[in-house]
Amino acid sequence: MIQTTEKLVQLFRSEQKIDASILTSYCHIISMYGDKEDAAALFEIFSEQPADYRRTLLLDSVMRCGDLALAEKLNYFCFEKGLLREGMPSEVLHVLGYMGYEKYIDYMVNCICANDWYLSKDACLGLLHLPCELYQARLENELEKVYGQPLFPEFLPALSFKFANEQIVPRLISWGQQASTDCNAGLVLGISMFGSTQKEQIKYILMEPHWEIYSIGTGSHWWGYMAMQMVELTFIELISDLKDRTPIGENNEDGIEDERMIEHRFDVLHDLLELKLVGDPHPVRFAPLKQERITDLYQELFQWSNEHTDDSVTGRISSYLGYRHLLLEKYMQLRMKMEMGMRQELELQAFVSSSK
Repeated sequence: MIQTTEKLVQLFRSEQKIDASILTSYCHIISMYGDKEDAAALFEIFSEQPADYRRTLLLDSVMRCGDLALAEKLNYFCFEKGLLREGMPSEVLHVLGYMGYEKYIDYMVNCICANDWYLSKDACLGLLHLPCELYQARLENELEKVYGQPLFPEFLPALSFKFANEQIVPRLISWGQQASTDCNAGLVLGISMFGSTQKEQIKYILMEPHWEIYSIGTGSHWWGYMAMQMVELTFIELISDLKDRTPIGENNEDGIEDERMIEHRFDVLHDLLELKLVGDPHPVRFAPLKQERITDLYQELFQWSNEHTDDSVTGRISSYLGYRHLLLEKYMQLRMKMEMGMRQELELQAFVSSSK
């Protein structure tokens, strides 16, 4: 058991009040460096008060560090007669699916259209990891019943890859033009589940205003960031694309509509970069792992190409949107956060090198 897990267990045993942000920071480190022993210790803490929201947060590390033996313990503790026990968090379904535990596939399929957003979401996230060959017709039928509606079981479209090939993607994009922005996360994730062939589609979705992939309370920007990883779309590519669209030295002659589009694109980039700094792990076990260095992103964002022309991202915002635009303040705050992130990144590299 790593020291971080030992400390977290001690905090719970002391009955100190633990802020959720502190708790998730502990869990993030445990998920990165822990193993099944850490997962077992956190499951024990969870099982003492499973209805406690703070203890539910521990399930993310249990999911990422546990094994099938621990999944079996979750089964005995959390289920009764094939159903989640009363008071058990729906996150258990995501956990078991992520761990490859197949006993409750039928139950998860039944939960997809439940009148409970959390239960439906976690059932879908769990099913992403499980064999669904026997349920292909049913999943397709459930999707067709709600296709084109503005509101629907939000994460049902994420399961499209279980019964269709990538030819369904244009239909999912078309659906997204009609869907409520409160209900499009599953469409974004679903398109990304077809992998790197959908990179351009995800780039389009991120930068298309109708999809609202920025932080306004819907959570779509978080799922947009996760979709980037599934299709292996990098921030370097996004930044390069935005620079190509905002050349320095040329007048913005297309009027207010273009200015609004430019504002939207830089807004989206900012909010996605903030998620990069937070570093939430991906909810899908088989998501590709490709880490971009914060130092590299910092240079692409804020470094001038020469000493005479400010062609950085902030320079472009000032040139196209005005030097008093609110986005400049947002990017300056982001710059300070990235400077702290660079130091942490370099410290970790130094530690890893010295440990070899």
